[in-house]
Amino acid sequence: MSRKNLNFENLRKELALKSGTVIENLLKYNSLIKGLRREIKSLSEPQEFKEQSCDLILEEFEKNLNYNIQLVKDGSIRAIDLILLLEKEVVDKKLLQEETKILKEIVLSRENIMDWKGYAKEILRKLRAIYPYDLFFFMFEEDNTIKFYIFYSYIPPDDLKEEIKVYLTENVVKNFKKNPYRNLDFEEIYISNKSRRKEIKKIHIETHQFLPDSPGIGGTLGLIVLPEERLSRKDINILNSILSIMTLVTGSSRALSKAITELEYFAGHDPLTDLYNRRIFEDLLKYEVSRAKRKNYKFSLILIDLDNFKYINDTYGHHIGDIVLKSVADILEASIRDGDLVARIGGDEFVILLSETELEKALIVAERIRKNLENNKLCIFEGAVISVSASLGVVEFPTHGTTKEELMMVVDNALYRAKDLGKNKVYVPTHEEIEKTIKEKRKEFSILQEAIDKELFVPYFQPIYDLKNDNVHAYEVLARLKDEKGEVISAYRFISLAEKLGKIKDIDKTIIKKALTEKKENDLKEKLFLNLSAKDISDDSFWQYIFSVVNDLNIDPEEIVFELTEREAVKETAEVQALIVKLKDKGFGFAIDDFGSGYSSFYYLKYFPIDYVKIDGEFIRELKPSDPKSIAFVESMDLLCKRLNIKTVAESIENEDILKILKNIGIDYGQGFHLGYPESKFL
Repeated sequence: MSRKNLNFENLRKELALKSGTVIENLLKYNSLIKGLRREIKSLSEPQEFKEQSCDLILEEFEKNLNYNIQLVKDGSIRAIDLILLLEKEVVDKKLLQEETKILKEIVLSRENIMDWKGYAKEILRKLRAIYPYDLFFFMFEEDNTIKFYIFYSYIPPDDLKEEIKVYLTENVVKNFKKNPYRNLDFEEIYISNKSRRKEIKKIHIETHQFLPDSPGIGGTLGLIVLPEERLSRKDINILNSILSIMTLVTGSSRALSKAITELEYFAGHDPLTDLYNRRIFEDLLKYEVSRAKRKNYKFSLILIDLDNFKYINDTYGHHIGDIVLKSVADILEASIRDGDLVARIGGDEFVILLSETELEKALIVAERIRKNLENNKLCIFEGAVISVSASLGVVEFPTHGTTKEELMMVVDNALYRAKDLGKNKVYVPTHEEIEKTIKEKRKEFSILQEAIDKELFVPYFQPIYDLKNDNVHAYEVLARLKDEKGEVISAYRFISLAEKLGKIKDIDKTIIKKALTEKKENDLKEKLFLNLSAKDISDDSFWQYIFSVVNDLNIDPEEIVFELTEREAVKETAEVQALIVKLKDKGFGFAIDDFGSGYSSFYYLKYFPIDYVKIDGEFIRELKPSDPKSIAFVESMDLLCKRLNIKTVAESIENEDILKILKNIGIDYGQGFHLGYPESKFL
């Protein structure tokens, strides 16, 4: 019996036949065993299975040819079991070869992820060569609707499509019967353009669950066959193997597509109010300054800060505070023109950019906003009413500044001048106040230059904890300026000035050398996260210096992680990619900071071989048990990183509630004031 004629069903039937005499049975079994032995040996692999199978059959049968009827019965049962196992091995081997070829072609690129339906159609067309299924479906819940994507392997008649919809509704939707869904939505995709009429005699369905606890992402995947007869075990095994592949293609692509869509949106928007966030606003303001200079027109800024908002949060709770912030956002959007821009740039701080608007008109808008906020009464519970006022600063380009930095500096001073005057005021800075502000800034320039010359910058170390075991995993190195009087000044006071002076590399060198020296002297085994600036990326002399310091101190590169903000990474993609490859070749780690803050957060995750993603603190600070939207967003980020084997670090953990949420999500590491402040020494 040749391998190609090996028929497992006939073998099972032959073994099940009852002979008239024990001798006939024994001879039949013995002959069959020898045939099986030859067939097993003819299989190319797996070798271990061949040898063990032959030995088992011979031991159980050939040594017991003593006319013992009971042993023959026992042996026949074992033979049937072994044939079933052998049948599965042969089917799996052939199936594995065909499916492996398809799996090698699966690439979850951004294009395939975003067009997951088209990509699923392409893979399903290839899988149909393995087994002629009739349709594949993917079902998930979204916005009180159960959504079905049905991929037909041919174009069926309308009556068959209606029968399939009824079947899916009655047999699959029942898994969601606890939820009062009112809507069902079906989208039909055809893998082939050929029409085919097929009557439904039987329906066989195999299903897989994908992330069932993640509404909007997870769902049910299924294959349906319309067979003439009942399917065999082999058929069912093949269907399930196809479903496993489609779970990777459809399920993962769908989940990553949703995560990417959310990342793209929330990279530029505040998740609470849906307004633009600070980073988008700063980019748009920079563009507006450039455009105004080219076109020679004026525009205005209004900076708004709510009065006594902390009292509202402390008295009524953060949930009510969020309601107030959303209400304020609605009022601001209703108070401006379609072409103007409003953003939330801080906890209770908003800013409005009035394009091509002179100061006089901007003051009218600001006063209207002030009155609208003052007159807004929010009924929260049991008749309690909250009213909120705001202080506003107003400036005009180019009267009050000719750069983004100057305008924000002057309008910020104007805002706090409005608060000093009693709050609920609109204030425009005077010429004298502008001069005073600029004078103070020049003084800061002088102080910074002196600090650089005298190397007064020192490293501070903030612990990064492993959220699974609460052990210190690493320390982030932060720059501090310690003046000659011993006063310690935080980085935000001087970093932007240092960048303007072109001295940021000198500060980075000083901080990194001092930090690595501290690590060596304290025999610290935990990793150090070292911040880089944009100027460091392509400066060969800077990296020669850093590598020299690491070598001189005999520090293992695997204990050092360089981190760069997302905004800087996407500006210099090619240079950053080359830098990461160089660092990885030398054994260093690499992290992207402020993840989620840019326009294309997902982009560099594909092209950059990074080790850590540090989730932007704005998203972490927004986390509350009562805010599933913010939680879902961080979950999406975590899912994306886990799929790409990248560790996540949550920044700005400021209370226990946030920490618990992050642990439940599964974030790998965390840092923030709740866990540990930056200190001059290691813990």
